[in-house]
Amino acid sequence: MKQYTRSDERTKAMQSFYQVFLFLENKEDFDATEVLLNVFGEDDIKEVPLYAKAIYSLGLEHFEEIRSLIASHLNGWTFERIDDVAKAILFTSISEGLYVKGAPRKVVINEGVKMAKNFCKENDYRFINAVLDKSIRPYEFMEQA
Repeated sequence: MKQYTRSDERTKAMQSFYQVFLFLENKEDFDATEVLLNVFGEDDIKEVPLYAKAIYSLGLEHFEEIRSLIASHLNGWTFERIDDVAKAILFTSISEGLYVKGAPRKVVINEGVKMAKNFCKENDYRFINAVLDKSIRPYEFMEQA
């Protein structure tokens, strides 16, 4: 199995969420597992890293909850108006920060901001940072051995 950094796994999870948003926007059916496999370029789900699978699957499992949480922090905007890349970054980080909790809150938010700087328009990272800061409650991070 190819080795990925946590940042790489987050980016691949974000790209998977982006694909999901494209399918939803176009009102097309999709297989969530196939989306993840295609993003990783794998044929077997066992070859997809566990951390990315956890972020993606928990994000899909809690899709409406995350969507509502994001929408609750938008002033003068609707969820539908947000760029699909920004939505994907928010879903990735919120899924990780609320359900996976495999990294400290600060790291999760910083990684989301870093993705925004790499994939979004110039100042979108500020919006991402603000929504993540309001959405991801502080939690006790217990580093695993």
